[in-house]
Amino acid sequence: FEAAAWYWHFVDVVWLFLYISIYWWGS
Repeated sequence: FEAAAWYWHFVDVVWLFLYISIYWWGS
């Protein structure tokens, strides 16, 4: 369960970074 929690936190950070970079690049 601990590994799954770390995995999902990592995925959230990656998606947040992608969203910000795409938004910044598109503007």
